[in-house]
Amino acid sequence: MDKPKSISRRTWLKKTARIAATAVLYTSVDWSVAAATETTKKATKASVHYQGHPKDGKMCGMCKYFIPPGGVAGHGMMSGMMGVGMMRDGACQVVQGRISPMGYCTLYTPA
Repeated sequence: MDKPKSISRRTWLKKTARIAATAVLYTSVDWSVAAATETTKKATKASVHYQGHPKDGKMCGMCKYFIPPGGVAGHGMMSGMMGVGMMRDGACQVVQGRISPMGYCTLYTPA
């Protein structure tokens, strides 16, 4: 019968240190993912001073964050896709709740 192969104390310590470092790395990655999820929450209407009417010709329907009903962000009223129902409330990528295409907030960014 063969004798089990023994490893030196130094080799054992190195392998244990690698395993511990890997565990710390994976733990820190999990925390950073959780932190990123926290920062991607939408802003409240009050925090961005949302109003249901345009300001200086700027309106949600022309903002890159506006999502028209059944549409995609950045393809609002001014993207050549005007049609029946395009003036209905939609959503926003960065603000909570229903958003009027005629509304405005401080996060307005032209599409």
